[in-house]
Amino acid sequence: MKSYGSLRLLAVGAAALILEMTLLADVAWAGARPDLLVALVAFAALFAAEPSPALASAWALGLLRDLATAGPLGQYALIYLVLGWAIAGLRPVLFREHPFTQAAVGGIAAGFAGLASAACTSAFTGGVPLGMCLARSGSSAAVTALLAPFLITLLARVRFLVR
Repeated sequence: MKSYGSLRLLAVGAAALILEMTLLADVAWAGARPDLLVALVAFAALFAAEPSPALASAWALGLLRDLATAGPLGQYALIYLVLGWAIAGLRPVLFREHPFTQAAVGGIAAGFAGLASAACTSAFTGGVPLGMCLARSGSSAAVTALLAPFLITLLARVRFLVR
């Protein structure tokens, strides 16, 4: 794959966010839902020609999530930017086309995003029980890890969506 267009990836992100908020709103496992935008951040960081477009895409996808949530503006933008930076930095040692790599990257990234979001929520609105935070972050990471290879493969193969 040569590259992807950040605006098209953002449009796919908007569609994924709408899907999460409508059809997947009732799908929960231990109180957590899959984070499709984390899989898109992983795709952006794994398949970008340069790190700059990956970071811009990660930040924009996080800002999109921020606009759809009641949390402070910029929370997810910062979390997804850090995720994009970490994944782009590790890209030289990752076999990005392998489904297990995609699942691991998606799961770890979703777990980090859940824990970071819970830390921000605790800082701004009060304490979040640690057990609930770990359970939801872990289950969200597991579900996202299962879906990430399918979404990343779809985006890599159906090129008109992101080019």
